[in-house]
Amino acid sequence: MDPISVLFAALLDSTSSAVSNHMQEALGTETKTVTVEHNDQRISFQHQLWRIRHESVCVDKRDRIDEFSKCTLAAKEIFVDACRYLRENQGSGLKYDKTKNMYCTASSSFKPTIAFVAPASQASPLELARRECNRLVLQQPESVEAREEACARYEALKSQEQ
Repeated sequence: MDPISVLFAALLDSTSSAVSNHMQEALGTETKTVTVEHNDQRISFQHQLWRIRHESVCVDKRDRIDEFSKCTLAAKEIFVDACRYLRENQGSGLKYDKTKNMYCTASSSFKPTIAFVAPASQASPLELARRECNRLVLQQPESVEAREEACARYEALKSQEQ
């Protein structure tokens, strides 16, 4: 290959790469991962085609429901705050408009997971009697008296609460 052809090929290759990178950036075709710190919470999410992928929000915490809930609530705050900020501080350009639309769409469409994890409460005497009666009915014990006594105790407690 002669030197002029090599130079022309290199120029063409660099120009096409720059145009391709610019198009990918403008169209948002690549999936991008974003990680943000907010209120001592590390929030990660992905976006592609200028849309936040809801299923990717806090995916790294999905197996710990209490942390996942806190993270998705913080993510919702970020989307709302980013939308508000971008609306109040007008910028210009295609990338600005796409970013603003992305966060404003997510601020209204993203639904956080709301979970409250607490220790199980103590079962009431009525609930314990009901469980014992049911257990003995299902097990069909050799002693019918034990089943009848447990179920009678349950019925007595039930009538007291009514």
